[in-house]
Amino acid sequence: MGVLVSREYHLQPDGQLHVHFLDVQQGDAVLLITPSGKQILIDGGPNMETLEYLGRFLPFFDRQIELLVLTHPHEDHLTALPEVLRRYQIAQVLLSGSDAPSGRYAAMLHELSARKIPVILAGPQKSIVMEDGVSLDCIWPRAEELHQLDPNNASVVVRVLFGKTAILLPGDIEQEAERAILLSGKNVRATVLKVPHHGSSSSSSTGFLLAVRPELGIVSAGPENRFSFPHSAIVERYEKMGIPLRTTAKEGTISLTFAR
Repeated sequence: MGVLVSREYHLQPDGQLHVHFLDVQQGDAVLLITPSGKQILIDGGPNMETLEYLGRFLPFFDRQIELLVLTHPHEDHLTALPEVLRRYQIAQVLLSGSDAPSGRYAAMLHELSARKIPVILAGPQKSIVMEDGVSLDCIWPRAEELHQLDPNNASVVVRVLFGKTAILLPGDIEQEAERAILLSGKNVRATVLKVPHHGSSSSSSTGFLLAVRPELGIVSAGPENRFSFPHSAIVERYEKMGIPLRTTAKEGTISLTFAR
């Protein structure tokens, strides 16, 4: 009982923003806990490990997730999400509007419909305010271009804002979407950048990195993955631009805390 009480005490809101880049192997899942304890889950990884992390980082009796974001319907980002929808009370879901022939994605859409969970389609005019100093600005995609984009380039791109901190979470966008975002004039400046597409050589163009100017890049990738992510050329590019890189493949889950 004492261990449980101690655990619950340490999970109580502390007025800071906590961002956990979850070690889900070769995939993506990011958990944000806001200063007042609101919970935001962005993607669900390629396996069911996201559920274990929710059990670890969320208070035992708190089954509420205020916002669930699926950046795009590829299985390395969504596998756990149908079960998350079954086990937790989800207030709203943000989707790209892109489609993909996936049984897991069909299962997710079924759960959304069965549970009548409100769905928001991402777009550059959308902003979600959490009322405790945290907001999420949708940078991408544009609805009118969805039919021209593959699911990666149609990824939901969100910029999380808290005080002087900005965190850019760009899903699996590649250089095509990076160029379009820069041409749109949207503000992508960020303190922390989750490296696009796990560090693929098709992403992280020099122009995009110059616009973001991150102080830190986070790579979500599995150890010795078959894609060789992060690609050596991308690692070298970040090094030459003076951007430190951290990767879940080497460190496991990476947790960052930001004060107001």
